[in-house]
Amino acid sequence: MADKTLLEYWFILYKRKLIILTITLSAMITAGVLSKILSPVYEAKAVFFVPKEPDVTTFFTSPGEIMARSPLMPSSNEEPHGPYIGILKSQTIASLVQKDFPHKTAEALMRRDMDFVLSDEYMLEVYARDKNPRMAADIANAYVKYFKQLMGEYSLKSQSERQATLEEDIARYQKSLSRAKGILKVFQQKNRTANLDEEIKQLITMKTTFESQLETSQALYNENKNKILTTKRKLKDESVAFNASELIITSPLLEKLRAQLVDIESKMAALRVEIKETHPDYMILKENYEEVAKNINKEIEVVIKSQVKAPDTFYENLRRQATILYVDGEGIKAAIRGNKKTLKGIEGRILEIPKLKYQLDTLITETERYRKLVELLRVNLAEVKAQERMAPQVAVLVDEATPPKDLPFPFSG
Repeated sequence: MADKTLLEYWFILYKRKLIILTITLSAMITAGVLSKILSPVYEAKAVFFVPKEPDVTTFFTSPGEIMARSPLMPSSNEEPHGPYIGILKSQTIASLVQKDFPHKTAEALMRRDMDFVLSDEYMLEVYARDKNPRMAADIANAYVKYFKQLMGEYSLKSQSERQATLEEDIARYQKSLSRAKGILKVFQQKNRTANLDEEIKQLITMKTTFESQLETSQALYNENKNKILTTKRKLKDESVAFNASELIITSPLLEKLRAQLVDIESKMAALRVEIKETHPDYMILKENYEEVAKNINKEIEVVIKSQVKAPDTFYENLRRQATILYVDGEGIKAAIRGNKKTLKGIEGRILEIPKLKYQLDTLITETERYRKLVELLRVNLAEVKAQERMAPQVAVLVDEATPPKDLPFPFSG
């Protein structure tokens, strides 16, 4: 089938000229009549955009954050703008605007008198129509105002919920921190763990010192035994009747004093582990020790004088020396026992410290973790409160709607 030429189309239109002319004149007459009958409707336009990046200035967060201004730009994609147009078309925002303009119904605002368009430049355009040009401009601007309000309320609600959550977390972790501090304090007091690293150094030094004292005491004890044996041989030469049992002093007071001397020596050795020799408690024990030793010597004098009638004889001098050697030997044995007991305590403490250090480090780490967590939560809470006081820039008004001067097509009369 051959294509028709332009001339042939012209002849077709010419044949139907009456029909075309009738339709055209009818449309013109109808439009003219309607423009005279209907009230004129004006259309106003407001333009705004929602920033791509949130307008947020951090006050208390990471030191790397900066507070410099940056330009606010809209998103260059259509998809992110869909929810914003949905909010503009919602019943909620229509109801808010209707309260300000009672002559309008929410239904009319949602279906007939409003249009929302995303321009090619990714700006949101709000078109409002009304018979009053001023009213049309005010309605368009009201939509922008209530859009900002709704977006701000959504953000504020989230901030309020976050603030309440942070306050609850701070209260909870503050209790955990207080409990952890209490456990740490009790552990330190109970196990004397103020400074375990320094204590282990002191214990090693004290262990070396007491080992040296123990060796010295053992050497003195051996020397004392040899002196006793030598004295006994001399006594045996002086008197065949003399035997070891006669060297034992049976004075009850002397035995009591010797027991006191041994007890004081043990206590002094034990105190040397925990405190210095210049400590008042140690000095009191030392004075008691010297007093008991002096009383022992006095009692020896009394016993010897009560048993021997000729104190200046060689035999009595030997008896005196033997008795003193026995008493000195008991003192040396007391010192040895005290040193051994002290060394045992030091060695036990040294073996105990690694376990205590592990437990202490665990408690300190736990306490520090709660402390840092509470500090972080407090910083976040301060940040939330500061953000709440600062109104965010959720929408940027580009063109405010002004009362239109001319009637837009097709609403012009």
